[in-house]
Amino acid sequence: MSGSERVVMVDIDGGVADLSAFTHLLTAANSDGSRRQAWQRFFDNVGQAAVVEPGRDVVEAVAGLGFVVVYSTTRPVSYAERTRMWLGENGFPPGRALLCRSRGDHRTAVEVKAGHCRAVGRWLSAFVDDEPEIVDALRSRGVRAHSFDVLCGLRVRELRATLTAGTDGASTGRRPRGHGRRGAPHRRRGAVVQGAG
Repeated sequence: MSGSERVVMVDIDGGVADLSAFTHLLTAANSDGSRRQAWQRFFDNVGQAAVVEPGRDVVEAVAGLGFVVVYSTTRPVSYAERTRMWLGENGFPPGRALLCRSRGDHRTAVEVKAGHCRAVGRWLSAFVDDEPEIVDALRSRGVRAHSFDVLCGLRVRELRATLTAGTDGASTGRRPRGHGRRGAPHRRRGAVVQGAG
């Protein structure tokens, strides 16, 4: 990466991909062996994930602003190719990289994502996630983390300022009052959409 490039790392599951239709596959797991098999059956459906449209809007706007997009997921690395295919088939901007959970990695999601942030190093401008707890945990580790829910309510100019300035210390990544739920059909006028400025 050149010295002037700035990376925005984007979480996949919950932020841009919705696998909630397959969570029932995880509820039947009782023992370690069946839990591992349940997760495998769950991840076997990554190619059938629904697109979270407001999340895609954010990623498109981030790429349109000239940031380098890097995708982050806690999916096992064995699902990287299926994940790349899903991103491409669903019209997501090509990312410079897709960072996954390594084989045998049993760390928590926040530990995996913090590791991804360390791998990008000084080029990281921001990390975007759908879970406020992850956003807060990454911030406590010094990462400029933001919530999809907050970013999808911003105009493009506000988005650029937020991603380049980092956190303001007051926002916790939780949705401010008055913001609709991500995925709701209502879209605030002037909100982040491809081509809006």
